[in-house]
Amino acid sequence: MIQGRGFWHFAREFIAHPRQTGALFPSSRALARRMAGQVPEGEGIVIELGPGLGSVTAALLARGVPAEQLWAIEYSPRLAAQLRQRFPGVNVIEGDARHLSRLIEPRPERIRAIVSSLPLRSLPKPTVHAIFGELRKVAAPSTVFVQFTYHFRSACSRLPMDFVPCHRSFVPLNLPPARVDAYCYQK
Repeated sequence: MIQGRGFWHFAREFIAHPRQTGALFPSSRALARRMAGQVPEGEGIVIELGPGLGSVTAALLARGVPAEQLWAIEYSPRLAAQLRQRFPGVNVIEGDARHLSRLIEPRPERIRAIVSSLPLRSLPKPTVHAIFGELRKVAAPSTVFVQFTYHFRSACSRLPMDFVPCHRSFVPLNLPPARVDAYCYQK
Protein backbone atom coordinates (compact mmCIF):
# COMPACT_ATOMS: atom_id res chain seq x y z
CA MET A 1 0.00 0.00 0.00
CA ILE A 2 1.18 3.54 -0.71
CA GLN A 3 2.47 5.20 2.45
CA GLY A 4 2.73 8.81 3.67
CA ARG A 5 2.29 11.55 1.11
CA GLY A 6 1.05 9.16 -1.58
CA PHE A 7 -1.87 8.10 0.58
CA TRP A 8 -2.85 11.72 1.21
CA HIS A 9 -2.68 12.56 -2.51
CA PHE A 10 -4.98 9.60 -3.16
CA ALA A 11 -7.34 10.57 -0.33
CA ARG A 12 -7.53 14.13 -1.67
CA GLU A 13 -8.52 12.78 -5.12
CA PHE A 14 -11.17 10.57 -3.52
CA ILE A 15 -12.65 13.51 -1.60
CA ALA A 16 -12.66 15.74 -4.69
CA HIS A 17 -13.87 13.09 -7.18
CA PRO A 18 -15.26 10.01 -5.38
CA ARG A 19 -17.00 8.48 -8.44
CA GLN A 20 -13.91 8.75 -10.63
CA THR A 21 -11.54 7.56 -7.91
CA GLY A 22 -13.82 4.75 -6.78
CA ALA A 23 -11.74 3.67 -3.76
CA LEU A 24 -10.74 5.13 -0.45
CA PHE A 25 -7.40 3.28 -0.49
CA PRO A 26 -4.83 2.72 -3.27
CA SER A 27 -4.41 -0.84 -4.57
CA SER A 28 -2.21 -3.08 -2.43
CA ARG A 29 1.00 -4.64 -3.76
CA ALA A 30 -0.75 -8.02 -3.70
CA LEU A 31 -3.58 -6.76 -5.92
CA ALA A 32 -1.16 -4.94 -8.23
CA ARG A 33 1.00 -8.07 -8.64
CA ARG A 34 -2.05 -10.25 -9.31
CA MET A 35 -3.27 -7.86 -12.02
CA ALA A 36 0.19 -7.59 -13.60
CA GLY A 37 0.45 -11.37 -13.53
CA GLN A 38 -2.45 -11.62 -15.98
CA VAL A 39 -0.52 -9.76 -18.70
CA PRO A 40 0.88 -12.23 -21.22
CA GLU A 41 4.59 -12.13 -21.92
CA GLY A 42 5.75 -10.99 -25.33
CA GLU A 43 5.76 -7.93 -27.50
CA GLY A 44 3.12 -5.25 -27.70
CA ILE A 45 1.77 -2.28 -25.86
CA VAL A 46 0.18 -2.61 -22.43
CA ILE A 47 -2.44 0.04 -21.74
CA GLU A 48 -3.26 0.85 -18.14
CA LEU A 49 -6.57 2.60 -17.46
CA GLY A 50 -6.85 4.57 -14.23
CA PRO A 51 -3.34 4.09 -12.85
CA GLY A 52 -3.90 6.49 -9.94
CA LEU A 53 -0.68 6.66 -7.92
CA GLY A 54 0.96 3.84 -9.88
CA SER A 55 0.65 0.70 -7.74
CA VAL A 56 -0.22 -1.42 -10.78
CA THR A 57 2.18 0.57 -12.98
CA ALA A 58 5.06 -0.40 -10.68
CA ALA A 59 3.95 -4.05 -10.71
CA LEU A 60 3.75 -4.09 -14.52
CA LEU A 61 7.28 -2.69 -14.77
CA ALA A 62 8.52 -5.19 -12.16
CA ARG A 63 6.92 -7.99 -14.21
CA GLY A 64 9.09 -6.97 -17.14
CA VAL A 65 6.86 -4.72 -19.24
CA PRO A 66 9.31 -2.23 -20.77
CA ALA A 67 8.48 1.36 -19.78
CA GLU A 68 8.25 2.43 -23.42
CA GLN A 69 5.60 -0.27 -24.00
CA LEU A 70 3.43 0.87 -21.09
CA TRP A 71 0.83 3.55 -21.80
CA ALA A 72 -0.99 4.88 -18.72
CA ILE A 73 -4.29 6.72 -19.28
CA GLU A 74 -5.11 8.89 -16.25
CA TYR A 75 -8.14 11.20 -15.94
CA SER A 76 -6.81 13.35 -13.08
CA PRO A 77 -4.28 16.03 -14.12
CA ARG A 78 -2.73 15.95 -10.63
CA LEU A 79 -2.25 12.17 -10.64
CA ALA A 80 -1.00 12.20 -14.25
CA ALA A 81 1.70 14.72 -13.27
CA GLN A 82 2.76 12.54 -10.33
CA LEU A 83 2.91 9.46 -12.57
CA ARG A 84 5.15 11.28 -15.08
CA GLN A 85 7.49 12.23 -12.25
CA ARG A 86 7.53 8.76 -10.68
CA PHE A 87 7.77 6.78 -13.96
CA PRO A 88 9.65 8.96 -16.49
CA GLY A 89 9.87 6.27 -19.19
CA VAL A 90 6.15 5.43 -19.17
CA ASN A 91 3.91 7.15 -21.72
CA VAL A 92 1.43 8.88 -19.38
CA ILE A 93 -1.57 10.28 -21.23
CA GLU A 94 -4.00 12.58 -19.47
CA GLY A 95 -7.48 11.80 -20.68
CA ASP A 96 -10.77 9.97 -20.40
CA ALA A 97 -11.02 6.24 -21.18
CA ARG A 98 -14.28 6.99 -23.03
CA HIS A 99 -12.03 8.38 -25.77
CA LEU A 100 -9.34 5.69 -25.64
CA SER A 101 -9.06 5.18 -29.41
CA ARG A 102 -8.36 8.89 -29.93
CA LEU A 103 -5.95 9.09 -26.99
CA ILE A 104 -3.65 6.40 -28.36
CA GLU A 105 -3.40 7.68 -31.95
CA PRO A 106 -1.43 6.72 -33.90
CA ARG A 107 -2.61 3.28 -32.84
CA PRO A 108 0.14 0.81 -31.97
CA GLU A 109 0.40 -2.35 -34.08
CA ARG A 110 -0.22 -4.74 -31.20
CA ILE A 111 -1.92 -4.21 -27.86
CA ARG A 112 -1.20 -7.26 -25.75
CA ALA A 113 -3.18 -6.17 -22.69
CA ILE A 114 -5.45 -3.51 -21.24
CA VAL A 115 -5.23 -3.39 -17.44
CA SER A 116 -7.99 -1.42 -15.77
CA SER A 117 -8.36 -0.03 -12.28
CA LEU A 118 -11.37 2.02 -13.33
CA PRO A 119 -14.25 1.97 -10.81
CA LEU A 120 -16.69 0.46 -13.33
CA ARG A 121 -19.34 -0.32 -10.71
CA SER A 122 -19.54 3.32 -9.57
CA LEU A 123 -19.54 4.91 -13.04
CA PRO A 124 -22.80 5.71 -14.87
CA LYS A 125 -23.94 2.96 -17.26
CA PRO A 126 -23.52 5.12 -20.39
CA THR A 127 -19.91 5.80 -19.38
CA VAL A 128 -19.21 2.08 -18.90
CA HIS A 129 -20.82 1.28 -22.27
CA ALA A 130 -18.68 3.94 -23.94
CA ILE A 131 -15.50 2.53 -22.36
CA PHE A 132 -16.39 -1.01 -23.44
CA GLY A 133 -17.04 0.28 -26.96
CA GLU A 134 -13.57 1.83 -26.97
CA LEU A 135 -12.04 -1.47 -25.82
CA ARG A 136 -13.54 -3.17 -28.87
CA LYS A 137 -12.11 -0.46 -31.14
CA VAL A 138 -8.54 -0.88 -29.92
CA ALA A 139 -8.32 -4.56 -28.97
CA ALA A 140 -6.82 -7.12 -31.32
CA PRO A 141 -7.28 -10.88 -31.26
CA SER A 142 -5.43 -12.18 -28.19
CA THR A 143 -5.57 -8.87 -26.30
CA VAL A 144 -6.21 -9.57 -22.61
CA PHE A 145 -8.43 -7.21 -20.60
CA VAL A 146 -7.84 -7.24 -16.82
CA GLN A 147 -10.22 -5.59 -14.35
CA PHE A 148 -10.62 -5.71 -10.57
CA THR A 149 -13.59 -5.08 -8.35
CA TYR A 150 -14.38 -5.09 -4.63
CA HIS A 151 -17.65 -6.86 -5.37
CA PHE A 152 -18.07 -10.65 -5.43
CA ARG A 153 -19.45 -10.37 -8.98
CA SER A 154 -17.49 -9.27 -12.01
CA ALA A 155 -17.47 -5.55 -12.79
CA CYS A 156 -17.68 -6.50 -16.46
CA SER A 157 -21.14 -8.02 -16.78
CA ARG A 158 -21.82 -5.63 -19.68
CA LEU A 159 -18.56 -6.38 -21.47
CA PRO A 160 -19.15 -7.24 -25.15
CA MET A 161 -19.57 -10.97 -25.84
CA ASP A 162 -16.29 -11.18 -27.77
CA PHE A 163 -14.40 -10.71 -24.47
CA VAL A 164 -14.34 -14.24 -23.06
CA PRO A 165 -13.48 -14.90 -19.39
CA CYS A 166 -10.10 -16.62 -19.16
CA HIS A 167 -9.05 -16.22 -15.52
CA ARG A 168 -10.54 -15.18 -12.18
CA SER A 169 -8.92 -14.86 -8.77
CA PHE A 170 -9.49 -13.40 -5.33
CA VAL A 171 -7.03 -11.12 -3.49
CA PRO A 172 -7.69 -11.15 0.26
CA LEU A 173 -4.60 -9.01 1.01
CA ASN A 174 -6.17 -5.78 -0.18
CA LEU A 175 -8.30 -3.22 1.63
CA PRO A 176 -11.03 -4.15 0.92
CA PRO A 177 -10.42 -7.64 -0.54
CA ALA A 178 -10.69 -7.67 -4.33
CA ARG A 179 -11.58 -9.90 -7.25
CA VAL A 180 -9.48 -9.87 -10.44
CA ASP A 181 -11.00 -10.95 -13.76
CA ALA A 182 -9.13 -11.45 -17.02
CA TYR A 183 -10.88 -11.64 -20.40
CA CYS A 184 -9.41 -12.75 -23.73
CA TYR A 185 -10.59 -10.83 -26.79
CA GLN A 186 -11.72 -13.06 -29.64
CA LYS A 187 -12.58 -10.91 -32.64
